[in-house]
Amino acid sequence: TLRVLGRPASPPVDDRAFARRLYLDLTGTLPTLDQLTTFLEDDSPEKRRVLIDQLLASDEFVDLWTYRLAKLLRIRATAQDTTGAATFHHWLREQVRQGTPYDQLVRSLISADGDTHRIGPANFYRVVSGARNQAEYVSELLMGARMRCANCHNHPLDRWTQDDYHGLAALFARVEQGRVVRLGNRGAVSHPRTGQPARPRIPGERFVDDVADPRQQLADWITDPENPYFATAITNRLWRFLMGRGLIEPTDDVRPTNPPSHPKLLKLV
Repeated sequence: TLRVLGRPASPPVDDRAFARRLYLDLTGTLPTLDQLTTFLEDDSPEKRRVLIDQLLASDEFVDLWTYRLAKLLRIRATAQDTTGAATFHHWLREQVRQGTPYDQLVRSLISADGDTHRIGPANFYRVVSGARNQAEYVSELLMGARMRCANCHNHPLDRWTQDDYHGLAALFARVEQGRVVRLGNRGAVSHPRTGQPARPRIPGERFVDDVADPRQQLADWITDPENPYFATAITNRLWRFLMGRGLIEPTDDVRPTNPPSHPKLLKLV
């Protein structure tokens, strides 16, 4: 693109600007004068890599990226229950501190159950109420896809159908969303076209009838390395965190009719 426009590429950033940007991106703070001076006076060719590793291991990195992920997950206390949100937040902070891979973190969220005052990820099922709202929350968060339009009709600008929307909701229909989150024996959502209970479905893929816990099938599909939605969604959000704008905007509206500004770059990162 730069070649077409006749514009030169920007030169590599100098050490002073590199340190400033790295501190802001990874910790949300500026380097102190002593930290900056130490870095600038270091003659080691590996000093940038060393600084990256140092900041990734810092408490400030854990604080900032816990905040960012907590905001993405919509963790917030309510007047009725502050303990669940605190437990969820504490669990998330530990995942960031330990460097838990994102796919492992998401698998823990999807399959979670138990007392939300003790089991942090179980609060994933108390962020919103109802199976349809859970389906919209999951698709926007983990797939970057706005499936809500397929509630009443097949999506006019994307591949999602009513079967996909209500089938995804049906995956969560048996989840009891009280203080103790558990998979109950009963629960269904009706398909508006047929008036019958919707069949649990992996969106755009297959129905998953007659399985003990269909959420496990969803977790397998979402975190599969071949799933294009999951990788695209988190990569695009990370890019937005670092650059101020996603390669696809809005970040929860990934679809063929809303292509990335730099498709090769999105695949590369």
